[in-house]
Amino acid sequence: MSVYQQTLNNNAELWTSKLGKSYQRDQVDFAAAAKELDNIRNQPSNKRCADCGTNGTVWSSVNLGVFTCMRCGSFHRALGTHISKPKGCTGTYLWSPDEVERMKEIGNERADKLYGSSLAMKSLPSPDASHNQWLEFFKDKYERRRWAGVKSDTDESDTKVIKQEQVITGDLLGLQQDTEIKHPIHQSTKQVSGNDFFSQFDL
Repeated sequence: MSVYQQTLNNNAELWTSKLGKSYQRDQVDFAAAAKELDNIRNQPSNKRCADCGTNGTVWSSVNLGVFTCMRCGSFHRALGTHISKPKGCTGTYLWSPDEVERMKEIGNERADKLYGSSLAMKSLPSPDASHNQWLEFFKDKYERRRWAGVKSDTDESDTKVIKQEQVITGDLLGLQQDTEIKHPIHQSTKQVSGNDFFSQFDL
């Protein structure tokens, strides 16, 4: 076998996580990762959606480290992958060690401090609000960081985690903010298209 063919074979066996890390597929215990993810997701704070508080979290945003309900997961997808990288927590979705570790590091309890989830819920749109009204809520929370914790509410370890998140995922939006992650900036969002589960939400 030529060196070129061997390189092609090796690349074909690579699996890249949503955080950008590549693994040899046969060296990842995906079953163990899925089991650990379930344990994390079943913690009390992670059983309720980080965005609307609904019971039952079947989706997540890997780079933001939050567990969400199905509906809120669709809005994370609408934000664009430069802001949020949504992923299903059940079914046939494969999870890598770095993705599981991110959910363990942050999770909904810490996300409350990082993104101001509790404060944001006070401004939650009504159930019959339009799609655009809901999407603006998510932009306020994760793009503009409207409710992000101020310095007195964000300890050094939390700030370190979110800055690490921004470096790993190439979150240039977040890196332009100060270390307290409290000064909003405005950027246009990019909607990701594709024939997948979320297409039923007309995003």
